[in-house]
Amino acid sequence: MGITGVVLAGGQSKRMGEDKAFLNYKGKTFLRHILEEIDKFVDDIVISINKPVNLYENEIKNLKKPVKFVKDIDKFAGPLNGIVSCAESIKSDKFFLLTCDTPLFNGKLIPFFQSLLEDYDCVIPVIDGKYQFLNTIYSKKSLEVAKNLYLKERKNSLYAWVKNLKVKYIEEKDIKNIDKNLGSYFSVNTPQQYKLLLENF
Repeated sequence: MGITGVVLAGGQSKRMGEDKAFLNYKGKTFLRHILEEIDKFVDDIVISINKPVNLYENEIKNLKKPVKFVKDIDKFAGPLNGIVSCAESIKSDKFFLLTCDTPLFNGKLIPFFQSLLEDYDCVIPVIDGKYQFLNTIYSKKSLEVAKNLYLKERKNSLYAWVKNLKVKYIEEKDIKNIDKNLGSYFSVNTPQQYKLLLENF
């Protein structure tokens, strides 16, 4: 497959008030839902964390693919920090970057986006007019841009990263062929959104 799954699970979850990675949905944590879904489509998995590794041991039981945990360089410093922290652990030519607050993620998007990447640095979905920098695919060479921005220029913006990459944009109508309700891009960041998830999905 030639692709690594990178899961950002080291956020502070300020708006939620508790760690989103461990929120329960249908008897499993958000993180476990995502890991089980991507396990079928990647060669290995790297998880960005900010807590002791033993807290995550149950989440990776019985997965088929190898998992590596990486502590963030700077604690609670945002997603670009997590990406750069994981950079040295990404061995594949491509990686699929995921956030842990989307338990409805559809893993079939991984091979679909992989088929679109070609000579681009990333595939960016446009959902409801908004660019989605997470839950999508990047080339390994994009990491050099990320490292330069974060470590040298001290910028921590996903937008600043992506605007320096060769981007292929994809419209939501094409994504709906695989993920009809676009659940892969429903981020649960607040108690209200969590309630909506539990009551409607």
